[in-house]
Amino acid sequence: MIEIDGSFGEGGGQILRTSLTLSVITGKPFRIFNIRANRPNPGLQRQHLWAVKAMKMISNAETKGDEVGSKELIFVPHEIKGNINIDIDVGTAGSVTLIIQTVLPAIINKNVRIRIKGGTDVPKSPTIDYIRLVYLEILRKIGIEAKLNLIKRGHYPEGGGEVIIENVNGNPSAFSLLELGKLTIIKGISHVSSLPAHIAERQMNSARELLSKLGVPIEIQTDVRQGEVSKGSGIALAAIGEKSIIGADSLGERGKRAEIVGEEAARILIDNLNTKASVDIHMSDMLMIFASLYGGEYIGAELTSHAYTNMEIIKKFLDIKIDVSGKRPFRFKAKIF
Repeated sequence: MIEIDGSFGEGGGQILRTSLTLSVITGKPFRIFNIRANRPNPGLQRQHLWAVKAMKMISNAETKGDEVGSKELIFVPHEIKGNINIDIDVGTAGSVTLIIQTVLPAIINKNVRIRIKGGTDVPKSPTIDYIRLVYLEILRKIGIEAKLNLIKRGHYPEGGGEVIIENVNGNPSAFSLLELGKLTIIKGISHVSSLPAHIAERQMNSARELLSKLGVPIEIQTDVRQGEVSKGSGIALAAIGEKSIIGADSLGERGKRAEIVGEEAARILIDNLNTKASVDIHMSDMLMIFASLYGGEYIGAELTSHAYTNMEIIKKFLDIKIDVSGKRPFRFKAKIF
């Protein structure tokens, strides 16, 4: 059984999520202790617990310690089940996108449909529009297709969002994403839920003003929704090149002007573009597991402590050789033995 210290490196929930994903895919059981020991509220919280439950249902796993607040978990997977429907209700504004990130690599070609209720646009996790505009589009480039249906948005603290992920199929193989290529267009979605529509317009306009200096077409859509459980706003951007995509996002919050939200996302996007990487700082982390599974290489915007921790956990499950060079940007290459 693989032993994992959950306080290692960055010490957050990503250690658990990566372990769950690779355990189910490889069939290797693991024990993780000191779960999220470095966090103000250590142990499993609801969104982490639901990631465990989802992967347990997918692999008919045996578990011990899967309860809120638990600092230790034993996870013994069995064969991945296909042709199933799974309903997940985090019950809070816990991130649905982090659950998607956990389950998706394990359900390729398995005919699994997952409905997830919780937070779609919450701090410290990718927004649902980043997932739609960047994450899923990058996966398409490496041979993985997935359908994501956004039914309701959920913001912190109320939650109430709902998405369905299904039709995850493909034939991924070794890939190379070493440059963005010529920048062709910037796309985006500026949204608002249960707040005045002009907020989405102001976010869009302020982002557009900063991005206009890049000299490419800009297409930002607005998504205005009324009558939802939560109130909130945000914007996600995708700089689409001939060979890859760089993304960024920003969320509104009480006292934060809409113009600042749009400017923030635009500045983050420009900052990532300036690294000359092929994927942005967040995708640098999320793409690592796919590169390690299929033998891939890419240039990431920055090797963060989060990404480094992720890399070390991957090594515990997969028999691969990883070469990493640089910091900002960095080159990641995985070779399967």
